[in-house]
Amino acid sequence: MSSPYRIDERSITEHLLELAQRGNQPFTQRLHPDIAGVLGVRLPDLRALARRIVRSGSWPAYLEEAEREERPREEDFMEARTLQGLVLGMLPVSDFSDYLTHLSRWVRVIHSWSVCDSFSLPQPKKLLREHSPELWAFFLPYLQHSGEYEVRFGIVALMQYFIDDEHIDELLRYYLAVSHEGYYVRMALAWAIAECYTFYPTETHPYLAEKRFEPWVHNKAIQKICESRRIDPDTKTLLKALRIKTSK
Repeated sequence: MSSPYRIDERSITEHLLELAQRGNQPFTQRLHPDIAGVLGVRLPDLRALARRIVRSGSWPAYLEEAEREERPREEDFMEARTLQGLVLGMLPVSDFSDYLTHLSRWVRVIHSWSVCDSFSLPQPKKLLREHSPELWAFFLPYLQHSGEYEVRFGIVALMQYFIDDEHIDELLRYYLAVSHEGYYVRMALAWAIAECYTFYPTETHPYLAEKRFEPWVHNKAIQKICESRRIDPDTKTLLKALRIKTSK
């Protein structure tokens, strides 16, 4: 067995435990009540560590260790999973197929909304210019996955990169077909619908006017749209009238 990965002469676990000393574990735990191994490391500190790993050129060795299916229980911190996603959002992509393999391995370990939502593509404009069809095809199947966080990943990734002229109509149809009942899936759907409405109101409005999404998602999407400063007061009034009354 190879020796543990180290950066700046310390293991990832040692880095995380040190960073946790200036974090806020109680606050972070309240945001993740059902997640074990929450240290409370601040996201800027995790990003700084991810940058050091990538800039050192040792990220292949880091990923080799991070992607091992078995890891010591005491080292299975939420922040370790977040760090893995952050590294994937910063590393240079020379082999796109290989990159998607690494990304799919990380998606399997997502177990919280914050781990999921912290990810972004490295050099997204370049990757989308060169590999838009492949990324679209990679993200879409996650919408029909059985796992709550895999579905959330698909929803959020598509929201980040494919709310555009070419994809908006098809994207809304795919969002409508999502059937997972998980809370974090439904929250992501509402968020994504609100983003679609903000940038493409003409295409998105019929889905709300005709009440195509299930009531909870429908109402939450309207709430999120109305919270936006980019939506004018008259539109907010119109949307509030479309809310579905539900029995509590």
